[in-house]
Amino acid sequence: MMAPLLRRCALCALVVAGAACAPQSAALRPSHPLLGDAAGTSDLAVPRGLRAPIFDDSKPRDDAETAAARVRIADAAARSVGKGPLVVGGQRYRMDCSGVAHAIYARAGFPLGPVGDTRGLFALAQARGSMRRSEPLPGDLAFFDFTWDADGNGAFDDPLSHVAVVERVDDDGTVILVHRVGDRVVRARMNLARPHDRHDERGASLNHFLRSAAGAHPAKTTAELFVAFGSLPLEARPAIARR
Repeated sequence: MMAPLLRRCALCALVVAGAACAPQSAALRPSHPLLGDAAGTSDLAVPRGLRAPIFDDSKPRDDAETAAARVRIADAAARSVGKGPLVVGGQRYRMDCSGVAHAIYARAGFPLGPVGDTRGLFALAQARGSMRRSEPLPGDLAFFDFTWDADGNGAFDDPLSHVAVVERVDDDGTVILVHRVGDRVVRARMNLARPHDRHDERGASLNHFLRSAAGAHPAKTTAELFVAFGSLPLEARPAIARR
C-alpha cells in the first residue's frame, strides 16, 4: 500500500512525471492557450486571428474502483452547491473557479497540490489525463475560454479563463456543471449539441449564460465558450478523509 504521504502527493506529481507515462496522443496535442496547430478544425469560436485547439483523446477505460472515485468527486461537487467559501481539512480554499475545483477534489479525497489557476489545472489534465470535447465523465474538469476580460485589455480574448466540475450528464446529453459564481458554488447546464439555445421546445433549460453581455460583446452560453473536458487519472483510495 502506498504510504499516506505519497498518496497525498500522487496527483501533485503528475505534471512532472515522466513523458513515458503520458497518453499516447499527448505529444500531438496543441498546447492551448497557444491555440491550435495546422491540422484540422473545430467548432470552437475564437477571436479573429487565432486557431481553435483540437482535443480528441479517447475516453478513459476505468476499472470499477476508478469509476467509483470519479463518482466521489461528482458527489463532492453536489455537496458543495450553495456553499462558499469552502473549507476542507482545515484549509480555506480561494473562492474563485479554480479554487473551488481544487476544494471539490480535496473534499473527495484527491487533493491536487498547491492551489493554482485554471491554466495550471489544464496543464495537469493535459500532461497525464484525457482531453476531449465529448463523452464527459463524472468528476471531469470542464475548461472554458473568453469568459471575462482577465487581462483588462477591453476584449474577451483570454483563453482558459474558467473551469468547472462535471456532476452528471442527463439523458438528453445536457451536462450538469458545478462552479463558482459570485460568492457561491452553483450548478450550470451545458448542451453541446445545441450550443446557442438556452431552452428546448418544452422550455427545459439547455445552457446557462457563462458570460454576460457587455457593450458590443454579446452574452455567451456555457456551450459556446466550452473548450474541453479533462479526465485526471485517479487512485482508487482517497488520500484524505472527506468532510
